[in-house]
Amino acid sequence: MRGRFASVANAEPAVKAVKGHGPESTARLQTLEQAVAARPASAVAEHNLAAALGDMGDAEGALAAVRRAFAKGGDAPETWLVFARALISSSRLAEAEEALSQTLMRRPDYTDALRDQAQLIWMRSGDPHAALAAIDARLQSAPTAPLAGLRAAIARDIVGDEAAYRGLEPWLTGPHPASLDATASAAASGFDPALALKHAEAAAGAAPGDAEARVARLAALMACGRSGEALPGLEAHLATKPGDQYALALRYVAWRVVGDPRALSADDYRRLTAAFDLAGPVGQDREAWLAEATAGLRALHPFRAQPLGQSIRSGAQAALDPRFAGDPAIDAIFGALTDPIERYIGSMAGRDDPMSLRAGGGFEIIGSWSVRLTAGGRHSDHIHPNGWVSSALYVQTPEPSPDQPRAGWLRFGACRLGIGLELAPEHWIEPKPGRVALFPSWMWHGTEPFTGGGERLTVAFDVQPR
Repeated sequence: MRGRFASVANAEPAVKAVKGHGPESTARLQTLEQAVAARPASAVAEHNLAAALGDMGDAEGALAAVRRAFAKGGDAPETWLVFARALISSSRLAEAEEALSQTLMRRPDYTDALRDQAQLIWMRSGDPHAALAAIDARLQSAPTAPLAGLRAAIARDIVGDEAAYRGLEPWLTGPHPASLDATASAAASGFDPALALKHAEAAAGAAPGDAEARVARLAALMACGRSGEALPGLEAHLATKPGDQYALALRYVAWRVVGDPRALSADDYRRLTAAFDLAGPVGQDREAWLAEATAGLRALHPFRAQPLGQSIRSGAQAALDPRFAGDPAIDAIFGALTDPIERYIGSMAGRDDPMSLRAGGGFEIIGSWSVRLTAGGRHSDHIHPNGWVSSALYVQTPEPSPDQPRAGWLRFGACRLGIGLELAPEHWIEPKPGRVALFPSWMWHGTEPFTGGGERLTVAFDVQPR
């Protein structure tokens, strides 16, 4: 059963890359609301409004619009997926699983829904076999290359790179889409850099206009010890896409590897990173405020395992929207951030690094989330491709360890490209409750692991210039 609007061209996709928060998003929302008013019987208009509200983080608004779409006869798998995602955002996880099942009843090969279902089951259970069960069943009954690629991409996060590659390998022997080579390259990077480069070159060769494939090939080249060869390609790419955060990050790595004086120095790290200790709400004890914020954030963490494709290892993540938090202590966190962010942006004046050159008047938070790590948890080293300025605000920190003086600290400069290239950290910020760290989104960062007691509870967000 496909539903009446399964192929309606005017139905908007159920997901966007980045949530909208600015004037353009407000204008888009007004246009969609006007479309609903102009076509009061249209399920498609309600679907489009629901998708936009979900993209903007208004889960309750999205749920209301989806229910109106259903009442008006809407039954498309796209609408069910919007419904499922809004339920996840509302922490109604059992209902979300049922909505994803309904989505897949209407379109069994809907890869977006299969991925969301696998991720939800994984985060709720931490069971890789349960998470992959529906995709494996579909591959048995109706195997396709996109499904095989989806399984491999998910399997990388939950069973490991080599196991993911071996599952994909049978699909790589004959003609296959370039996307499979891209996935195969990412998986092979964890155990065979030369094999990863082979697949990256195949993917880039099959799609010469694909900038992402081109940069992935350059990263694979660096992982094979050929950073000097990769540098001209990175420079050429950045000449046309100067805001590509991942390419910027790779160029800094390549400069460091080849000994280029433009690599980041100790002074650069001190200038480009900053830490501010928040005072807390006026008239409230700071420790009491942090205790209330801790309780509020813990309540937002229903999951046992990390989301797919993220830097978290042995931890959990929860979405957090400053406009819809609804908790006074959490609201106060975002209220306290304006001053340090403005001070940090003000420090960029007169500098010529890629972050500072984009500084203008104002800023906006384009996405925020909370991460909870316990003993053994950490962030692998990564960058934020959609940000300009990134952050970590510490609400709770693990107990200090005499044997590991930097356990749980935020570190910068460490980088691992598969198993072929690994660099040590060069700078650290000590986490303390109520401290916010700010840094360029293109800067490699992660955490030192900790094994002691306590937890590392943070709020993170990305900022863009307005």
